[in-house]
Amino acid sequence: MESTTQAILQINAFTMRPLQPSDLDTLAAIWADPEVTRFLPSRGVPIPRERVEKSLESFIGHWIQRNYGIWAIVENASSEMVGYCGLRYLDELNEVEILYGLSKAYWGRGITTQAAKASISYGFNVVNLNRIIAMALPDNLASIKVIEKAGLQYEKQIHMFNLDGLYYSIWHE
Repeated sequence: MESTTQAILQINAFTMRPLQPSDLDTLAAIWADPEVTRFLPSRGVPIPRERVEKSLESFIGHWIQRNYGIWAIVENASSEMVGYCGLRYLDELNEVEILYGLSKAYWGRGITTQAAKASISYGFNVVNLNRIIAMALPDNLASIKVIEKAGLQYEKQIHMFNLDGLYYSIWHE
């Protein structure tokens, strides 16, 4: 099993490292912002701390089980976690999806696109995945832009998590 130190990625002024238990408060704060959760399955309802805790435990367990997962995006200058990005295996689809979220203060700077590209590269070159998918709600134009800039192609519409979404994919060349 590879050590998580190999799983640390650098993107400009940010470091991506696997999520850890101490990230709970920051993740809870990110998911408490209705503008951030507007395009998540909760549809703008802040995610309760207990659910955040369960998600975080699941993300940490995912790293242990699969040797890939969700990274915290940490600003080098402040050592603050500003968001998350990474790869998650979805049992429902038997696919690996890329997912991400960023504190509103950091939106519009290209950080998510860089993190998505780094995650995809890690998935293909380190984990040897051959396909990664992404899903977005049709009205989430910012997320669609990130997905497309990260190189994923629109494939179809999908109904999942009680939502109608757009389904994108990228294949390892």
